[in-house]
Amino acid sequence: MKKRALVLAAALGGLILCNSPLWAQSAGKQVVVGALFDHLRERWARDRIAIVNEGAKQNAKVLVKSAESNDDLQIQQAKELLDQGAKILLVVPHNLKKAGEIVNLAHARGAKVIAYDRIIRDCDLDFYVSFDNEKVGELQANYALAQAPTGNYVLLGGSPADFNAVTIRKGQLKALEPAAKAGKIKIGFDQYTADWKRDNARINMETAFKTLNGSVAAVLCGNDILAGGAVSVLEAKGMAGKVVVVAQDAELEALQRIVKGAQAMTIYKPIPKLAAAAMEVAVKAGQGEKINDLINKTVNNGFKEVPAILLEPMAVDKNNLEQTVIVDGAFSKAQVFGPLRDRAVPIFGRRSRKISWQDFFWSWPLPSGTWRIWARASKRLSRRLTRFWRRTRGGPGTCFPISA
Repeated sequence: MKKRALVLAAALGGLILCNSPLWAQSAGKQVVVGALFDHLRERWARDRIAIVNEGAKQNAKVLVKSAESNDDLQIQQAKELLDQGAKILLVVPHNLKKAGEIVNLAHARGAKVIAYDRIIRDCDLDFYVSFDNEKVGELQANYALAQAPTGNYVLLGGSPADFNAVTIRKGQLKALEPAAKAGKIKIGFDQYTADWKRDNARINMETAFKTLNGSVAAVLCGNDILAGGAVSVLEAKGMAGKVVVVAQDAELEALQRIVKGAQAMTIYKPIPKLAAAAMEVAVKAGQGEKINDLINKTVNNGFKEVPAILLEPMAVDKNNLEQTVIVDGAFSKAQVFGPLRDRAVPIFGRRSRKISWQDFFWSWPLPSGTWRIWARASKRLSRRLTRFWRRTRGGPGTCFPISA
């Protein structure tokens, strides 16, 4: 009995020690990481969540700031994070050159800077974590060439102030050059898009359409936001689905356009993997550990060769959408395909899709707003509608077909 009591006491002592602050310190001091975002719209909201989640996994405290595309505010926020004890700054810069001031501020305080998915130019940057953006451009161009081997090509790049946009363009031209020299394709319009804005892309696409007299075979876009602007023009011209449109970021709207056929492909860059790589560098650098084994490339930022981690992107179209973006949990089937997905059943010898009256009731496109208010205001009304439907349509669980 005494031996058993001693063993139990030792085990309990071990558990207490493992959960104590002293043990946590010995396992690795918590690193304070300041995350500076250009803004938190579109994909960057997902990056924020992924970075905070990774921080919790990797024993880091993450402080987040968004500059709303204001350079001066971003520099001020960097000072605030450094004042709050941040030893690592994870920066998505708005202006790639002006953000060099953030690097200087951090170094003056003994902190390090990681450029996150956008490099910071002309400064002594510590690390860069991103995807291989030249490969992004190559994947886009090769996909477009496979779908539209001849004709006029339109290139709608991102912001000219963004190194990523320039690098993507480099990859596109590298892959398109042989076909252009052979006379198979012609780059009929090539324009960067200020601030990555959809409206600016729409204006550029309108100009391209007029310049080429409506003869467009493919549109290569810097990201899915720009693709949205391009597709809106093509839809207005009755050309959506007839022109190959490729982009990047695997935004939800882009995936929905792929399902409809308005956009052919997007480049998927798994955000959780990017966030995990960035936080691993941040934590190890913050704890003074070596990270040479993590670095797989260097990227010249105009000042030096910056140690970098460049992850592999992948092309996603209607053929592999479910096996990539949905399997990874970026979006659900319902979000991408809509509420009628995977409800196909044979009715009257053909494949149709069916929904219950409840699904029909809540998803009716135009008058549903009024009916939603009525139904939510009165459970009794909902029950009466159920009884009426069963009485007139043949019983519980009855569904009506909608032809596919």
